[in-house]
Amino acid sequence: MYKIQYNEKQIRLMHTYLEGHLPKSDNSCMIVHYTGNPKIILNCLDKIEKNTDLQKLYLLSRDVKQLKKDFSSLFRIVPAAGGLVLNERGKVLLIYRRGRWDLPKGKIEDMETKKDAAKREVMEETGLSDVKIIKKLTVTYHIYRGQNSRRRILKPSHWYLMYAKDQSVSPQLEEDIDHVEWTTLSEKYVQSVHPIFINIKDVLWSYIRLLA
Repeated sequence: MYKIQYNEKQIRLMHTYLEGHLPKSDNSCMIVHYTGNPKIILNCLDKIEKNTDLQKLYLLSRDVKQLKKDFSSLFRIVPAAGGLVLNERGKVLLIYRRGRWDLPKGKIEDMETKKDAAKREVMEETGLSDVKIIKKLTVTYHIYRGQNSRRRILKPSHWYLMYAKDQSVSPQLEEDIDHVEWTTLSEKYVQSVHPIFINIKDVLWSYIRLLA
């Protein structure tokens, strides 16, 4: 299964055998069987973008890898990378950007590896002078429209668990980051933190699951 965030709405690419576990189609939820014609996907994207009531779209196929390939072909792909940073006290570094809690991340530059991009973005956005990558955490996906462009963009964000010793932090103001904060992460915190993008919550949950 692949989960994609589109503004505040959710898209799932899933195998047809999971259909029995899904809610019934209604004004807020649409279930579509993909038959191999990408125009079906485009029609669904138009509907979820324009219909304010529609919040969830499930695209089902017997070949989810092909569905993902056809889905991705409709977008300009802009890969990004970022990190969930721990310190020696077990606290996690969060940033507050444009009115939402977030994690440091950014676009992968040409000739840059995912890991190098993740470290660079974390250090630039938080002021940390040194971070070490522990392991890959997860990949999230979200859709947006580019500036002065009608074409939709799909951004896969590659997330890494990192470690940094206690050191001074400072927000990257030119990236609209208001402040940086070390936070004790728990299930209760993840459930209650607001406002925050669902994709960022998914990254936090991926770390919580490591602790279980």
